[in-house]
Amino acid sequence: MDDVIIPVAFFLILAGAVVAVAYFQSQRNRERDRQYAQAMQEYREAVERARSEQEATRLQLVELGHRLQNVEGLLRSVD
Repeated sequence: MDDVIIPVAFFLILAGAVVAVAYFQSQRNRERDRQYAQAMQEYREAVERARSEQEATRLQLVELGHRLQNVEGLLRSVD
């Protein structure tokens, strides 16, 4: 009976160490995943802002194009 206690205790300690290492790696991976999700959310927000700014710029360019056509029309009518 005494011969069994030491190997069993050794394997229990070894199993506990493996479980502890796996737990802490899992926690580290969760934190990394949280940071990745936060970065992706910030990226999505930045893309959405850029998209809306691009649309506003496009509308301004269209408006300037119409104004330029009006000015050209006025200049041609003077001749």
